[in-house]
Amino acid sequence: MDEVVKTAVETLSGNSNFVAVDKIKGDAKVRSYFRRVLFKQPWENPVWVTYFQSRPAEWEFDERQMGVKVKSELATQIEDAARQKRKTAAFPEGLYTAVLRSGTPVETSTVIANAKDSEIAALPIDAIEALLGSLGNKPEDPAGLPRHMDASVKVMAAVPGSLEKKGAALSDIMKFFDLVLNFHGDSTDPRLTTQRILTLKELCEAAGLQIRSKGVGNTGTKALGLLCSTAPFHIMALAMAGLGEKGEGDDAKACANFIERVSPAILEALPSEHLIKLAEACAKSKAVAETILATVSKACSGALPSWSMDDVSKLLFALAKVKVGDTPEMAELYSRAAEVASANLSSLSETQLVKVVLTLSRVPACKEFVATAAAEVVNKMSTIAAPQLLLLTQGIASLGSDNASLMKLVEFWATDEVKLKQLSADQLAKLSQVLAPVVPTHEGLWKVAGARLLEQKASLADAGKASVLAAFSGEAPTFEDKEKLLAAVKPREREREKDRDKDRDERRSRGRDDRRDRRDDRRRSRSRDRRRDSRDRRRR
Repeated sequence: MDEVVKTAVETLSGNSNFVAVDKIKGDAKVRSYFRRVLFKQPWENPVWVTYFQSRPAEWEFDERQMGVKVKSELATQIEDAARQKRKTAAFPEGLYTAVLRSGTPVETSTVIANAKDSEIAALPIDAIEALLGSLGNKPEDPAGLPRHMDASVKVMAAVPGSLEKKGAALSDIMKFFDLVLNFHGDSTDPRLTTQRILTLKELCEAAGLQIRSKGVGNTGTKALGLLCSTAPFHIMALAMAGLGEKGEGDDAKACANFIERVSPAILEALPSEHLIKLAEACAKSKAVAETILATVSKACSGALPSWSMDDVSKLLFALAKVKVGDTPEMAELYSRAAEVASANLSSLSETQLVKVVLTLSRVPACKEFVATAAAEVVNKMSTIAAPQLLLLTQGIASLGSDNASLMKLVEFWATDEVKLKQLSADQLAKLSQVLAPVVPTHEGLWKVAGARLLEQKASLADAGKASVLAAFSGEAPTFEDKEKLLAAVKPREREREKDRDKDRDERRSRGRDDRRDRRDDRRRSRSRDRRRDSRDRRRR
């Protein structure tokens, strides 16, 4: 879709002027794309605002005239040069000394009001913080108010530059976001109000850049909540994507509520990587998933046909890890994903195919797609790497032994010794665990798999041993030396005895600690009684 919109804007603008959103919505190719690919009418204006604002590297958007133009290379260079100039600005020693010598807020106001904006922005960030504190209250003398407001506006304007010069982390940006938000919070001065809006907007964009490049780090949920409640929507979504790292607390859920209240149509306009990050947040935090999963799933369903298959597979892989039950919105998303994947099945890479098949094989409604994918896997199985073919087998096994493609895949594993030997012992054990319930009587497979596992029994890790026991503890499958293999992977009596001894020692240790604590309590009690008796005797 990005290319369609870019072509429309360039055609309408001649590569120079801003184009009204209404003209973009009315462009024939844009309308055709929405109708043929997304099966809907072009978005309403608020959705387009999110679309353009969330892609600052590609677009220049003017909210006042609701217009947009493609961001030129020159504009990007100018922005980069401005950032570099801020970062390398010389330390304003004279201004710094004058600020330190200011004895009163009035003197400080005079120094700052007369200083150059670039010098104020080059002050250390702790000096800017001190100035915000010093200038935070109105002067007692009304005559000094204009100069005080001039200084206050200048200090607020300097905050983003000072933070950029320092290379501030997200937590620092949010600290100053809160300070600016509350700086002269009751003032009605129009200059102060305008500058506050401009500064907060710059800080929001700086926060967005930090989250895109480094995540939310150690920034607390309180600060993220502040960003979510005040920032433009595309920045809010980025902050929300970081909440998955913050656990299951009420703060995380309260922040997630900001997304839950947003229309899925607005979410739909975000870049695919933002929506994938929101899905990953749902996978990491049950509290976040319970709040926003339905909204995110619905938004992804609407946007999915315009995504690359790499993004589709990443989204599905993230959703497969979500720890809450499937919702109707997720079922709709899986159905849409199956449609998109079916149309692109032959072009999927091995990694994409694995992610799509493993996820959709869990969804009963997508069985038809998995069967189609199984046929594609069979066509490619000789060239697919053995570990990835194992994962695909794990997904396709859900089709059961009646599926012809699955049986061809089983036969391939049974007859291609080279491919089988490319699996590690643990991987072969996992393959056996997957296929044992499906084809328990396939003599050819179990003959080669059983012999190979017996050869590699010393290489099996605990997980591999567990897979062997799960696969072969029943009557079937059977193969020569099956009992030897089972005996080799069963926990040894000596190891079980060690575990029992360890448990017994831990219980004894806890018992000794409990007895020691009780003795110490009795000693402290007797000591208190003796001191109390001694005080009573002295009083008598």
